[in-house]
Amino acid sequence: MIVKIKLDQNDQDRAVEEGTKRRMHNIAKKRMQRNNFLGSEKQKLDNDIVGAIGELAAARYLNLEHHIFVEPERIKGSIDLPPNIDVKCPRGHNRRLIIYLNDNPKKIFVLATYKGQEVWLHGWTYGHRVMKDCFLEDPVGGRPAYFVRPSVLHPIDQLKAFVCDLGYTQ
Repeated sequence: MIVKIKLDQNDQDRAVEEGTKRRMHNIAKKRMQRNNFLGSEKQKLDNDIVGAIGELAAARYLNLEHHIFVEPERIKGSIDLPPNIDVKCPRGHNRRLIIYLNDNPKKIFVLATYKGQEVWLHGWTYGHRVMKDCFLEDPVGGRPAYFVRPSVLHPIDQLKAFVCDLGYTQ
C-alpha cells in the first residue's frame, strides 16, 4: 500500500533550506555526491533538496518529525531517522529503491518518491535483504548499485508500527 503525503509550502521551504545547506556544506568540504554522481551543480542541488523532501515526508508519516534534520553535518554512515533509517527519494513516482554498494547492510531503507508536491512512501526493507546479485545493476555504466522494485518492499505501515514499538515516536 502506497502512502501519499502532500507537502505544503512551509514543508517545501524547509526542505529547500536543508537541501541547500547540505549542498553548500559538501561544496565547502569538496565532497563528491553519492555514488560519484557527476551531474551539474543544479542537478546535485536538486538531488539534495528532493532527498530532504523525502526525509521530511517519511518523518511525518512515521511520527519522527522531531528527529528530522538534527545532524549538524551529513557524513558517510549517518542516518536520516532513528533507529537506523535511510530514506531514498528519487524524483518521479515510477522509480525503484537504489542502494549503493557502500551503504550499510544493517540499515533500514525506505523508498519515497517525489513529484508535484506529493511524496509517495512505497515501503521499506533491510539492506542485507536486498544487497544481492539479483538486484545489482549498472544502467549508466561505472556506477553499479542495487535497484529494488517497490513490490519487493515491506508495507510502510509495518515500519510505522515497529518505530512506535521501539519508543521513538512522539
